[in-house]
Amino acid sequence: MSATKVIDQDGTVGKEMVDFGTLSELTGFPVDFIKQELLLEDGPVSMDDLRSSMLKYLDATMGVA
Repeated sequence: MSATKVIDQDGTVGKEMVDFGTLSELTGFPVDFIKQELLLEDGPVSMDDLRSSMLKYLDATMGVA
């Protein structure tokens, strides 16, 4: 599964979700590494949560508080 928009039954747009397997293929990092470094649990994970975790990871590894 890649990032997709989910259309709910009432016609509203739901959260975009990303599967760890797809993210692993796109980035070249193993699934376990992604989960461990981004402090995420089993997926799929929403794009909002993924972005938030990635920003926290970048801030922590670049020395920004």
